[in-house]
Amino acid sequence: VSRVANLALVSSACGAVASAYACTKESHPYVRSVCDAAEKGVKTLTAAAVSGAQPLLTRLEPQISTANEFACKGLDKLEERLPILQQPPERVTS
Repeated sequence: VSRVANLALVSSACGAVASAYACTKESHPYVRSVCDAAEKGVKTLTAAAVSGAQPLLTRLEPQISTANEFACKGLDKLEERLPILQQPPERVTS
């Protein structure tokens, strides 16, 4: 997941979405209050899910590691076949 997030195109897209989200929250007080409540709920649910899933994740660590290796190999092949994924977004859009 971190390798995909670090691809220039993905990182740029995430940055654009985050910027639009922040700008929208800043510009519209009603939207901000709804977003703040949603964020708080997501944080609470995430914390509960992480603590509850930890024993399962510990047991599944070998399988997760194997899946990660396969995913990384697949991403290596994808990056070889699509070098555009490594290009800066400005160059891709031009």
